[in-house]
Amino acid sequence: MQNLSTHYQQLLGLPSPWKVDHVDLSIPNKQVIVKLLYTGKSVRCPECGESCAIYDHAPEQKWRHLDTMQFETILIARIPRCNCKQHG
Repeated sequence: MQNLSTHYQQLLGLPSPWKVDHVDLSIPNKQVIVKLLYTGKSVRCPECGESCAIYDHAPEQKWRHLDTMQFETILIARIPRCNCKQHG
């Protein structure tokens, strides 16, 4: 049987190097919290698309995803930030 992290990795269709780090399932609150982790060493600049080194990660952010059955689904992640030579 799959664990919840593997299950949500497949359900969300996350591309590598993103992975599901942890899933908190609260039956009484009818809520699923999915914590995501970026495991790559580089990231593309959003302006020019060049591959750049990661210099840090933005503060943790939360997004409401489509419900999983009747459970509210929340995604949590720290987005990697790059240091592009052209765009900073």
